[in-house]
Amino acid sequence: MDDEQSSPLRKRKEATVVRKFKQPLTISFYGKEEKPSTLKLPIKTDQDTLREGYRFIRSEEDDLDPSWEQRLVKRYYAKLFKEYCLADMSHYKSGKIGLRWRTEKEVMSGKGQFICGNKHCDEKDGLASYEVNFCYFEAGENKQALVKLVACERCAWKLNYKRQKEKEQLEKQQQKQDRRKRTRSKSDDDLDEVQESEERRQKGKRALISAGDNKIDDNAADDDNLDEFLEGMFP
Repeated sequence: MDDEQSSPLRKRKEATVVRKFKQPLTISFYGKEEKPSTLKLPIKTDQDTLREGYRFIRSEEDDLDPSWEQRLVKRYYAKLFKEYCLADMSHYKSGKIGLRWRTEKEVMSGKGQFICGNKHCDEKDGLASYEVNFCYFEAGENKQALVKLVACERCAWKLNYKRQKEKEQLEKQQQKQDRRKRTRSKSDDDLDEVQESEERRQKGKRALISAGDNKIDDNAADDDNLDEFLEGMFP
């Protein structure tokens, strides 16, 4: 009877022990209880792989790389259409314009060929094709490529904004230099005129002094002749 009565009690104790061990194990460090933490490893997505391995223009070395990352990037690159580019002109005033190739969806919609290539512009009239010398920094290197971009008149003005501003700045500087040269030349001419006038004045003074000396000499000669005449009259 005692064994039968104690049997349920023993089962409850065993169940309590099992429940205690099922709880997460914690480790105490110098008497302080640490909360269990989950370690999250960084997950590299396909988008991260494309962002790291993408090149605006792939080289032969890139194509020879057998890694799965480069194979993924190569498959993505092959799906792009590289006849015309699309542009991001958000920072055109600072001369920073981003270019990228078009996707199949953009080609089917006519974006970048029959619609302005600026991704923030949907103009269809007044379009023209421009060859752009695209200079960019990629994978630690300065690179450049000659690409085509279709743009409307307003976006074409944005495309050449910085170059036009630099040209206007150079013209202003040249005009300032020309004005300085003209001012300096006029000052030199005025100085030359003053010097010539002063020289003429000095020459006039010297001429007057010379004429006065001659008059004095003539008077002295007349006095000598008069003395001789008087001496002849009174021997």
